[in-house]
Amino acid sequence: SAPCASWRSSVAGRLGRLVLNLRRNIGPGTPLDRHLQRAGRLAGWLGAGLDLLAALYGTDKFGEHEYTPVYESLLREARRRPVRLLEVGVGGFEDKLGGESLRMWASYFRRGRITGIDIYDKTALSGGRVQVFQCSQVDAPKLSALAREFGPFDFVIDDGSHVNAHQIETFVILWPHVKDGGIYIVEDVQTSYWPLYGGGPLGTPGYAQSCMQWFKNLADSVNLPEFLEPAPGKLDPGIGSIAFHHNLIVLHKDLAERYSNATLDREETRRRLL
Repeated sequence: SAPCASWRSSVAGRLGRLVLNLRRNIGPGTPLDRHLQRAGRLAGWLGAGLDLLAALYGTDKFGEHEYTPVYESLLREARRRPVRLLEVGVGGFEDKLGGESLRMWASYFRRGRITGIDIYDKTALSGGRVQVFQCSQVDAPKLSALAREFGPFDFVIDDGSHVNAHQIETFVILWPHVKDGGIYIVEDVQTSYWPLYGGGPLGTPGYAQSCMQWFKNLADSVNLPEFLEPAPGKLDPGIGSIAFHHNLIVLHKDLAERYSNATLDREETRRRLL
């Protein structure tokens, strides 16, 4: 029932925050960390949500960021399906192995096939339904070959370098490998406002080249059937929707043909509207 579901969600939320607070006092690889990760596997089998799983595995997608509530709303319906998910960047940077989010995804999607890539060698994280490859997110030949082998993907998540040019180029490479009905997500787009990552303040040349501006320029794709003149080549009829959340961009692929409710194919209609 709805009240019961609401109660479970409330309890899970409080438990997730409790685990987050606990994690602030422990390091990776400690006995308590291992116990929490084992609890994560059990919680996944029991149907726990992403907030709690993220806290148990120690990924920053919950707590440091508040991504998992957005992900829960996007991914919940696909949870029991044998999805294919690709994550670009698996955490840990150069000196640590990372992989916390990969374990979270594997627990959430119990029938899912999880693929990760990282510019550093994190292949030791491979096992079971998780496979990790060393690959730059802008190495188009290698990344495309991996996508052909392990895709097409239901979900692609870019948690890579956060460099604006990389975020744009990775989308260009991987968007063709997203399934019809699939979702592509760019994380950490706050770097669009930071010159160090190739962005800049609003109105500056840096921002004009930023990830945020580039995807905003794609937003008219959702209304292509309403154009009276031929669309610019950069627009994509396969983009069904674009949503901008705090530090996240979410794109849904929809290859179904869309139509205007006006008879734009008639010359008299077009003349009247011009």
